[in-house]
Amino acid sequence: MDVDANDVPLDDGPMRSRSVVIVVFDGVQGLDVFGPADVFYFANYLAAQNGEEEPPYSVELAAREPGPVTTAAGPFLFATRSVSDPTLRPDLLLIAGGLSVGDAALGEEFLTPLAGLAARSADVGSICTGALLLAEIGLLEGRQATTHWALADQLASEHPGIRLDADRIFVRDGVWTSAGVTAGIDLALEIVRHHHGSEMAAQAARNLVVYLQRAGGQQQYSAHLAGQRASDQTILDLLAYIADHPDADLTISALAEHVGMAPRSFQRLFTREVGTSPGAYVERVRVDLARQLLERTDDGLHRIARRCGYATVETLHRSFRRLVGVTPGQYRDRFRAPRPAPLTAASG
Repeated sequence: MDVDANDVPLDDGPMRSRSVVIVVFDGVQGLDVFGPADVFYFANYLAAQNGEEEPPYSVELAAREPGPVTTAAGPFLFATRSVSDPTLRPDLLLIAGGLSVGDAALGEEFLTPLAGLAARSADVGSICTGALLLAEIGLLEGRQATTHWALADQLASEHPGIRLDADRIFVRDGVWTSAGVTAGIDLALEIVRHHHGSEMAAQAARNLVVYLQRAGGQQQYSAHLAGQRASDQTILDLLAYIADHPDADLTISALAEHVGMAPRSFQRLFTREVGTSPGAYVERVRVDLARQLLERTDDGLHRIARRCGYATVETLHRSFRRLVGVTPGQYRDRFRAPRPAPLTAASG
């Protein structure tokens, strides 16, 4: 799992407005910025629907200097504040990431004021590869943290004092860190839950059409999406077949026969193309489907087991607990989404 929600205490006070500053730079990943920003937007929308006069969050962007900032995809953002501004004292500072984060980390003219801004902030975190900037200003030393899986080895090598767990979706150990790109949405939802409770976070997640908290870690998603890098058409077709037929016979011998290959040759090809063994891949597909059914349906465990290709509930239990860390029943109790409230035109 990511972070146990019970490990992070909720604020006890009444709803209040918090200032959020997201730090950006040329080449920033747009979704690192807009994913969390939209979570905070929906929190504001929901608060207004509940009659709150003040929005819970105000969000602005800060860069080395105010002005346009180019995103990795090309469109511009506009930063209204400078990280050097001594009057900037946010309740929450989030540092976005991007492929160009290494260039940003090289400039003391950026890192020094960034460190000052972090020191003036009540709470600090990073999204995706923004963890490198937190590390460069010393805020991750001796702490547990996560980041995008592709940066994990570099970050661990350059900053061995960090207790890096690259499989976590987000971590809070004095500062917040999140895994790659869309995990910034997970992080922001947990921040909303931390500030305003599970119901507001759940409603924001439903408006965004995302999980309140997804099961499994980054490895689950990098493995589950590994087929996107496969170049062999036989394997690509087989991955589609597995996704469409999780309740079929998906043993190595059956899959090998399906593609007309000898089992040993098939296993070597699959592992080379997908980056994990056929058995491990099938198990993750089935557990992910079980997780979705537990969240979204009233189906009993016997029906879910059959739909996911498990012969018995006991087999589902063992597989689910091994990958997710809790039993299916415990998962449903904790992550089952409440019935959605109807959206109005104002939320679109």
